[in-house]
Amino acid sequence: MPASDTSGVVLRTSDWSETSLIVTWFTRDFGKLRTVAKGAYRPKSPFRGKLDLFYLNDIVFVPSRGGDLHTLSECYVENPFPHIRERLDAFTAASYCCELVDLATEPEGPVPPLFKLLTESLAALDVAKPTPLFMARFELLALDALGFRPDVELLDLDPGTRRIMSDLLDDSPGLARLRLTAAQHRQIDSFVTMFIGQQFGRLPKSRRFLHTAARKEG
Repeated sequence: MPASDTSGVVLRTSDWSETSLIVTWFTRDFGKLRTVAKGAYRPKSPFRGKLDLFYLNDIVFVPSRGGDLHTLSECYVENPFPHIRERLDAFTAASYCCELVDLATEPEGPVPPLFKLLTESLAALDVAKPTPLFMARFELLALDALGFRPDVELLDLDPGTRRIMSDLLDDSPGLARLRLTAAQHRQIDSFVTMFIGQQFGRLPKSRRFLHTAARKEG
């Protein structure tokens, strides 16, 4: 079969053999995709140093003839987001963003707005501290991109929190000036926790560490 090419973010990796690696990507054109990087652990592998978590890469793969595990043939680093690994809060937030995308998407179903949101969020985490507002924006826009936009007017929230959630879902231009109070953060966090659990059956494991990492960095 002819090779295909796209851009993709490394969501997770796992060993396939002593020398090879399975990489789960979220790609621009194919959605969530699994590839085997044969010989990735060998010293002279062309994949060496290119398949770490969060990396945004240009990839070429050969589609499988009878399954969902494709063969990675070429890989070029577009953006490794190197500073994310220097700060615990950024690393934890990036891990959560990728885990939520992995949990919430089906194999090989492209969601271009979600790919754009993920890559832009990783770029932001590479240069700035994740705030409660940043994380709430990511969660709500990710749900919206996947077709799970909540009807804010029907939620049992105070009026100020509803306005903020509406602004987040609409990605209003004035978001940079918004600040969440502790009470508003608790309300949005409680709602998102419940909503993600209902829609996907469980929460990403890394979500429990978000607030702990923020406190440690602060």
